Amino acid sequence: MKKHICLLLGFIAAGVQAGNGTEVANINCNGTWIRSGTDKLELISACGKPEYEEVVSGDNFNKLEGVLYNIKGKKYVVYLKTGQVVKIEWLR
Repeated sequence: MKKHICLLLGFIAAGVQAGNGTEVANINCNGTWIRSGTDKLELISACGKPEYEEVVSGDNFNKLEGVLYNIKGKKYVVYLKTGQVVKIEWLR
């Protein structure tokens, strides 16, 4: 389990630092379109609890979070800044 979390952490960190994922404009979770500007509560309501989440940088007032979702067999990292989606990447 610890190894699995480290691997997911690596995916998120690599995505933030190197942009290794392919940026996408939006994703569809159960009929709700998630895109830049979507609130974190709406994201969780539509997509459910993420497989993994981590604060990538910042503090409680200005933090960047990365959350990992597996949607229809594809892995996506959704980046949130101060509770709103700012970027979505599809991991290959």
